[in-house]
Amino acid sequence: MLLLAAPLFTACQHQDAVDVPTGWWHSFEGGEIAKLRPPPPGQNLPYPHVGRTPAQNPEMPSPEARVNLTMQLEAQRNLAQRESAAQGTLPTIPPPPPKTAPSAVNPTGTEPEEQNNLTMTSVGQPADTTPPVNAAPGAAPGTPAPATKPATPSKTPQPTTPEAELPPVVAAAIPPTPPGEFPQIGALPPPPPQFPGFDLPRDANLTGPLRPDIDTSTPEGTLIRFQPSTDHVVGDPSSDYQRIISQRGDQKITILGFGAAMSADAGLSTADQGREIALGLLRARAVANALIQRGVPASAIVLRAEAIGNGVRVRNGG
Repeated sequence: MLLLAAPLFTACQHQDAVDVPTGWWHSFEGGEIAKLRPPPPGQNLPYPHVGRTPAQNPEMPSPEARVNLTMQLEAQRNLAQRESAAQGTLPTIPPPPPKTAPSAVNPTGTEPEEQNNLTMTSVGQPADTTPPVNAAPGAAPGTPAPATKPATPSKTPQPTTPEAELPPVVAAAIPPTPPGEFPQIGALPPPPPQFPGFDLPRDANLTGPLRPDIDTSTPEGTLIRFQPSTDHVVGDPSSDYQRIISQRGDQKITILGFGAAMSADAGLSTADQGREIALGLLRARAVANALIQRGVPASAIVLRAEAIGNGVRVRNGG
């Protein structure tokens, strides 16, 4: 028996005690699961050598840039938490009150008085024994006052205030445009209506929208691009550095670093601008270190930073 079972055990020597029953069950099921699996890719390739691993650390942002990015993320998290706390939890809609059956008609033929002096008291709170306002003097607390005839409203006409009216709509037909000419511009819109008690915005009568006081012109100098929110240079700007050094002569090199790009991410608050200026200085310092390594003296480099912009601009001259 041992000699007959030896070939069976030799065929399963590469499998453990779990794989053998699993293979038996798959062969019993049949189909695709019973077929042999393809070998993994690279099975016959030699193992890689440890000496082929990278010997240099990957380029990472400086510790200051990482601290700046961490502060920005913390500020965004704190703002989200404050907004969530200010909005509060979702309101709970109470269930509708149960429908009560209509009350029976009094034997006298008159309708019963609706909920005569019924009040709700919480558990442990004494019931309110104060007589109602319309109770007769000297009567019991639960005795309602006799019905009184409601006072007839005065028929004196009340002065009415005139409602604010919108300006009338004037329909004007635009003449047809001859071929080869630009279409004519229609008449200007009517002036905004005046409402009593309301102040119209100051730009209501302006022909164009107000624009923020931001310099949108392209700065001078060579552009050095950086990864978003870091001081890590994109690509290899060695050729740009060599061209700037060759054209410098005896002039100073001005490095203008920018924080965020021209977008809503920059923010216009004081804290956001301070954080972006710090990032701009870190980017300018990274470019300055690269120029110093190429022989430019540190005394000939001027560092500047602005909150809103793109990358770093390097130019010769002050």
